[in-house]
Amino acid sequence: MKPKKPEHTKEQEYLAGWKRARADLENLQKRMGDQLQQQRTSVKREVAESLIALADNFRSLVEHAPASEKDPWAAGVVHVARQFEQVLTEFGIEVIDKTGKLFDPNIHEAVEEVEEKGKEGQVVVVVQAGYKVGDTTIRPAKVKVGKASSSPTPIGDPENPGDMDSRLRGNDN
Repeated sequence: MKPKKPEHTKEQEYLAGWKRARADLENLQKRMGDQLQQQRTSVKREVAESLIALADNFRSLVEHAPASEKDPWAAGVVHVARQFEQVLTEFGIEVIDKTGKLFDPNIHEAVEEVEEKGKEGQVVVVVQAGYKVGDTTIRPAKVKVGKASSSPTPIGDPENPGDMDSRLRGNDN
C-alpha cells in the first residue's frame, strides 16, 4: 500500500504564503502612496493658509498703487505681486476670482445679491478672492451674485389671465 500524498504540499503552502505576502506588500505600497499624497495636500493647504494674508495684501497694494505707468515703485509692486501669484500657481494654489461664472457654494460665499438682468445666479463682483489647492477650498471667494429684478407684476396685467382684479373688472375675455 502506497502512502497517500497530503492534499497541500509544502510547495503549495509556500506559494500561497508568498502570494499573500506580495498582496500585503502591494496594499501597503498603495496605502503609503495615498498617505504621502494626503500629507502633500495637507502641507500645501497649510502653506496656502499662511500665504493668503500676504496675497490679499499684494492685491490691495496693486489696487491702490498709483495709476501712472512711469512710477517705478508702482511698477515694482505690480511685478512682485505677479511673481507671488505665479509662485502660488506653481505650488498648486489656485486663486478663485472670476466673475461671470455660475455661483458654486463649494468655492463661493455669497455676501450680497444684486439685481443684474441676464446674470441670474452668476458671480457679478468678487469682493475678496478665494483660494483652493486641487479640489480642496482653502478659503471661499466672497462674491456678489446676480439675481433677477424683483419688479412686481402689475395688478390686472392683461398677460396674466388668472389675475383676480382683471376678472373682477370684467376684463376676462
